[in-house]
Amino acid sequence: MSPIRKCSRNRCQNPAVATMTYGYDEATAVIGPLAPVPQAGALDLCKDHANSVTVPVGWQMVRLQTDFEDAPPSPDDLMALADAIRETSQRDVPPPQPAQREIRRPTADVNRRPHTRPHFTVIPGGDNDDDPAE
Repeated sequence: MSPIRKCSRNRCQNPAVATMTYGYDEATAVIGPLAPVPQAGALDLCKDHANSVTVPVGWQMVRLQTDFEDAPPSPDDLMALADAIRETSQRDVPPPQPAQREIRRPTADVNRRPHTRPHFTVIPGGDNDDDPAE
């Protein structure tokens, strides 16, 4: 269980301690201990989210473990992190590429005639000499 993996919920930066998988055919969600490796279609959840997550109406929730404990980093986790940093630092950085800008317009904009301005008529008025307020 790696503390490097984060909770899958938006804006949550807490370490993941549980994995939630779905059985769509059975309308079931299963929450259990953190999977050893990330799984496609599964959510890694922190302790708070694993205890508070809900499922859609009509679905069944199965919790294989209720007390999710934060796992301390193991030597394997630390070595994997060190190897990943070492490998990344030895890569050559590719030169920057100039940005490509492409402007796309719908063909209707190109072929459309320009809008004609509406014709406004000025109606004299507003000079009221019979105004009793003056």
